[in-house]
Amino acid sequence: MPLSSLHRTSFAVLAAALAVAASPAAADDLEWLEKSDDPRALEWARAKTAETKAALAALPGYPDVLAALRTALKANTPIADVQLMGDRAVRLFRDAGHPKGLLQVADRGGDGTPGGWRTVLDVAAYGKAQGKPYSLNWGYASSCLPPAYERCLLAFSDGGSDEVALREFDLKTAAFVAGGFSSPAARVQSAWLTKDSVLIAHTIGDSPKTAAGWGAAARLWKRGTDAATAPVIFTAPSTDATLQFARQGSAARAIITRVINYSTFELHSVDAAGVVTKLDLPAKLKPFGPLGGTDRHALFQLAEPATVNGRSYPGEAILAYDFGPKVADADRVQLVYAPTEGEVIGFFAGYASSRDRIFLPVQKSLKTTIKAAQYGAKGWDVTPLIVGEAGIDLSVASASAAGEDIVIRRTGFLNPTSLELRSATGATHVLAQEKHGFDASAFVVDVKSVPSSDGTSIDYYLVRPKSPARPGAVPTLITGYGAFGITLSPSYLGRSFGGQALKLWFDRGGALVLPAIRGGGERGQAWHQAAIREKRQISYDDFIAVTQDLVASGFTNAKNIGVFGSSNGGLLSAVVATQRPDLYGAAISDVPLADMLRYPKIAMGAAWMDEYGDPSKPEIAAKLRAYSPVQNIDPGATYPPFLVTVSTTDNRVGPGHARKLAARLMETPGEAWLLEDEEGGHGVSDPLARPDIMAMRMTFLINHLMND
Repeated sequence: MPLSSLHRTSFAVLAAALAVAASPAAADDLEWLEKSDDPRALEWARAKTAETKAALAALPGYPDVLAALRTALKANTPIADVQLMGDRAVRLFRDAGHPKGLLQVADRGGDGTPGGWRTVLDVAAYGKAQGKPYSLNWGYASSCLPPAYERCLLAFSDGGSDEVALREFDLKTAAFVAGGFSSPAARVQSAWLTKDSVLIAHTIGDSPKTAAGWGAAARLWKRGTDAATAPVIFTAPSTDATLQFARQGSAARAIITRVINYSTFELHSVDAAGVVTKLDLPAKLKPFGPLGGTDRHALFQLAEPATVNGRSYPGEAILAYDFGPKVADADRVQLVYAPTEGEVIGFFAGYASSRDRIFLPVQKSLKTTIKAAQYGAKGWDVTPLIVGEAGIDLSVASASAAGEDIVIRRTGFLNPTSLELRSATGATHVLAQEKHGFDASAFVVDVKSVPSSDGTSIDYYLVRPKSPARPGAVPTLITGYGAFGITLSPSYLGRSFGGQALKLWFDRGGALVLPAIRGGGERGQAWHQAAIREKRQISYDDFIAVTQDLVASGFTNAKNIGVFGSSNGGLLSAVVATQRPDLYGAAISDVPLADMLRYPKIAMGAAWMDEYGDPSKPEIAAKLRAYSPVQNIDPGATYPPFLVTVSTTDNRVGPGHARKLAARLMETPGEAWLLEDEEGGHGVSDPLARPDIMAMRMTFLINHLMND
């Protein structure tokens, strides 16, 4: 009989402590696989990938799955978010014929709606002309300079790497600016200050770097000068994780955020002249610094209760920093909104700022309400703007810094994504509506709960067919994340769930499960903090409890359950499938962390020690070793069939983790495959760009979970 979660964890920690004492973490016979471009490691990865592709392409049904996915991608292109930029709207449109994307603009009419879209840049064509497999890192209006929003700093990634080359582009003339701002490929943070000056931090040459390998020196880059030698106006300690920049509305001001670690921050403003001023704000903020702001105010969220200038504020509260010229220093920090009992103010997505208003996504009982906050003579006034439905993800995708128009994004497991323009008067216009990709009427979404190993109730979504396609167990995919306070929200064929490839699973009567495990942000900061560092195992116990509930309820069987996840979710899938191989019929670990004793030495892993813990400390190393997949794979054990996917150009997590995980699994009697693409970066699992990879993944799952 399997050990209970509690007993298993206690035994594993004890065993790990003894192992740490007996064997230093540095003793690693697979360390040679860590360097992405090492010739020996590349040769090994290419050979294993060739074997994987041959085997997966030979699986029964692969040609049909690939053909069906390509048909689905052509028939139902995911809609592109629309950014409001003054008198124009901008989007990066991607479809099956243009997986790299077309940068498009449209003039906005009197009612604010975009007219006909015209392409100003074909990303693939530009990359071909430059001899580079470029992709465009796009998604934020801050790439373009207000109020005209004609000049944009476009960030081009070579092969999906986090290193980007900046190029100044004119949306009006649809051309790169002759003699404009331009920088070589590097890890870069940048923000416009004026038409002729940019705030930049980079890793060009011997410029100082942070522990995670990002630029530590903020520089004032003037037009016509070299980014590499731009004068330094601020330098972060080398021990910091990174620097991040955010432009402050239409004002000639930016915010510099020292990400000391992912729990502790220090913020500074920088004006057009490059003068840097430290802001009197608490250090414990939710990631990652400013959430947005108007021309006058910058917006932040507290991670814990704090006192500023004699005023006390509760944890999770939204604060504003007032840059008004006549505001006394003691009054610059202001309370915008404090969540009530049961409310969680989401972060990482959903916030936006118009000229005078700030929009907050407030969640309660699975419903999201968009609240609008506006500053007036009596302070901040917050009113509900749009009330969502249970199970529907609702956010403000864009807001006009020149006015009060906003773009609302709605999506859900069974609800195709839509974009809706809403003016300050409340008038609405549908901008885009995704087509139905599968028969949603045949499915239902349940919300269930189960106690975890310590009795804490864990909620989970179950997307299931109303009438099972076959008697008995329902083939089920389960995924999650559970770190950094990130919440995976319901979305229609969302990228986190495989995109359009998920349609092929639903078409065959499969189910999908999404648990709200600790480490995420589903119940606020305490939910995140409950599973950081030495407490990480509780996140895996939560996930395992949900899996056990699926089996105990009779909904499915272990052999019909497939677990998958990406990045920290890839670590999650690898951990649960190696700790409880009896619970899963197949596992996919995408761009994962996997060696938790060496993660700070791989790619930008040093930035995450506040989340996972420092393995140089013996007591932390014992906790990490207790669950780290690479260290816990038993050569004599049989694990579920494993597919590990990654890109050579992933310099965020690094391909070394995936290679080492696959290599250890290949030492066991079970089935293990490595699929390493040489482009794609951390987002390699992209159905539009690589339908062949996603078809192989889905065929792998179908064959192992649906064919008894």
